[in-house]
Amino acid sequence: MPIFTRSDSTMQKANVLHEENMTKATNARWIYISLPLMLLFTVSMIDKSNINILFAERQFLQDLAISDNVIKGTLSSVFLITYALGQFFWGFVVDRIGAFKSGMIGIAIWGIAMIIGGVATSVTALLWSRALLGVGEGVLYPIALTLTAKWFPQQEQGKAQSFWFTGNAIGPVIGIPAIALIAASFGWRESYFALAIISFICLAIFIFMIRNKPSEHYATNAAEVNYIEKGQGVKKTANIDTGSVKSVLTSPLFWILTTVYACVSIGFFGFSTFLPSYLTEAKGIDFVNSAMINAAGYALAIIVQLVCGYLSDRWMKRAAFVAVASVIIIGCFVGFLYTTNTTVVILLTIILLSVLYMPAPITMTMLHEVASSQVMGRISGTFGCVSYLVAAAGPMVVGFFSTTTGSFTGGFMALISFIVLSLLLCVYLMKKGY
Repeated sequence: MPIFTRSDSTMQKANVLHEENMTKATNARWIYISLPLMLLFTVSMIDKSNINILFAERQFLQDLAISDNVIKGTLSSVFLITYALGQFFWGFVVDRIGAFKSGMIGIAIWGIAMIIGGVATSVTALLWSRALLGVGEGVLYPIALTLTAKWFPQQEQGKAQSFWFTGNAIGPVIGIPAIALIAASFGWRESYFALAIISFICLAIFIFMIRNKPSEHYATNAAEVNYIEKGQGVKKTANIDTGSVKSVLTSPLFWILTTVYACVSIGFFGFSTFLPSYLTEAKGIDFVNSAMINAAGYALAIIVQLVCGYLSDRWMKRAAFVAVASVIIIGCFVGFLYTTNTTVVILLTIILLSVLYMPAPITMTMLHEVASSQVMGRISGTFGCVSYLVAAAGPMVVGFFSTTTGSFTGGFMALISFIVLSLLLCVYLMKKGY
């Protein structure tokens, strides 16, 4: 029987450690987490914007007796309200039962909502469809932020969130023409049913690919799990108990980040809602070309987000990126308001649309330095709920000031004040090392 000495045992342990270090880490987090999350945000963006495209479809308006803008506004607003409140509700659910189970329930709900929309014969039924869609899609940010916190080390969270957030830009690029084509060729109800089928396909993909933690996933190895765990942790917020919901919610830093996100969201929703009307009425650009300008802006937004996500991880100066974006947004706003050159207007509009998207994922990345993965569901739910309730005021702000002053300039200048506030808060965050 062989006899092992102390040195033999030490050498065996060293060999085991050497083999573990030599094992190449898998990249399951990028394939099985980022990709399906991006797909979910892409489809969700198409689902929520489906009705905005159908507002221009005559048969849709006739079938449901939609005759004025008050009804259209109500159908849009009810979604934003339930979407915001849904994020708060789902935040608690995600922390309780996990992102995997929460995601399955939420995606199923929004698939059912699209079916209800497809069979609707009245505005009331359509209102229920929109409200249920908001509740279902409200699960997205709590599960996405929770999964990012658990699946990605701190030095990759900017890239990861920018990657899945691009779904919000990809959605309009492919969704606007696709929905219009389906509605024109087959009917508006068929556009709802098609999106319902796609939503349930997303549910199947989610079930197959997503797991709550790296250690639970069939595609990860020990090297990847170890790499992720070593890169996690909060570095800049030693004065905050990041694992306590109460501590995070009473932290000024959380509310600064929430305010920044709300300000850039007000700018986005306020601008994007009135952009087609502004280009057509104030700048003399026809409807078709204005749609092309929108598509170009969203396409460029994909590139801007990915590049900035990568660089923010490389330099770890996330607040600086949001500050620079705020400066560009303000400059573009002022520029196209006071120029009469159509080419300049088009270029500034495309740049503005692309940059308006970028601050959101970068701001959410800073949220990981305030809250741990154990409470991220509740924290992100509160963060999203407050931000989107405030952001819902964006279109109303533009509408009110535009009506009061008699031009779009007054409404857009009101939006600029929120972006200025975002800039000032980001300068403060930069001084704090964020």
